[in-house]
Amino acid sequence: MNLSVGLGLTNDCDLKCAHCYRPRGKIYNLTLRDVKRICESLEVGSVGLGTGENGLNPEYFSIIDYLRERRIPVTLASNGLTVQTTPDQILKTFREVEFSVDFPTENEQDAFRGEGNWRRILSGIQRCRKLGMEVSVLAVLMNLNYDKLGELAKFVGALGCNLRVNVFQPAHSRAYMPSYDQYWEAFRILFDRSALISCTEPLVNTFSGLNTLHGSPCGCKSIRITPLKEVLPCVYWPGEKVSLSELIVLKEAIFDLPQFRESRRTPKGCGTCGYVANCRGGCRSRAFLVGDPDGADTFCPLTRGRMERLSFTPAGEKELLRSQSICTTIVRG
Repeated sequence: MNLSVGLGLTNDCDLKCAHCYRPRGKIYNLTLRDVKRICESLEVGSVGLGTGENGLNPEYFSIIDYLRERRIPVTLASNGLTVQTTPDQILKTFREVEFSVDFPTENEQDAFRGEGNWRRILSGIQRCRKLGMEVSVLAVLMNLNYDKLGELAKFVGALGCNLRVNVFQPAHSRAYMPSYDQYWEAFRILFDRSALISCTEPLVNTFSGLNTLHGSPCGCKSIRITPLKEVLPCVYWPGEKVSLSELIVLKEAIFDLPQFRESRRTPKGCGTCGYVANCRGGCRSRAFLVGDPDGADTFCPLTRGRMERLSFTPAGEKELLRSQSICTTIVRG
């Protein structure tokens, strides 16, 4: 099983973004030994570094060296700090680098994430592009920016970057969660202003007519290990956790545990739906987080007696590490 493994090397960060899902308070770090044990227990096809600002992990450079020695493709998500502190010769070893940007203007971005963040990110993007690297901007779809994603896509495209969009998940609060109408309007705007590279957001994939899924890739094609040494089918999974020590013993049999089977379960009410073979009820983590673990995805139109149709312009094939491993949408402006 060629897995996409998400590693949160640390929950430490120099910013305190209000919508972030990372654990707050005490700082936790994965160690080089932990990463070695993970890679020796699973057939790792690629690694995605996320959660906190990974460069703040005390063993960050040793871990990157180890992954490079094993020839494992790595993508790094950063607010710009880790990129800023990583030398060129190491930075060039990443397959892809992603910068977290949620708004299309400096004032909006800095007001939400912190003063100076916009310029740090632009500097990092320019540096990575100069090194010939694949660069994406990673945005979180919220009720604050749902109508700005098209504008962001155009700006990002002008920089020669991809735009990857994740839907906000209410891990700590529902304050930034888009409404049903905002969710669908956001993707209409996005697809109108950009070309689609890939989409594994189950409902969007289904109601755009792509039909290239068999449910969410989380918990079957990918696995996540947090700085707290918890093993999850999805980084937002709110259900019972599995420990890293269990992973070391069970190896890929971990996917047969109840927690992982639950993350792949199709809600009973979706069984007779004509779209179930593709979306499988949508995002299971979101259903749990909104308090309806037995229900379909809260953004499903059919449960509301509605129908949504999305049209898009294909951008052509492009192999990106995140394109098939998590619920996400990638476009080019």
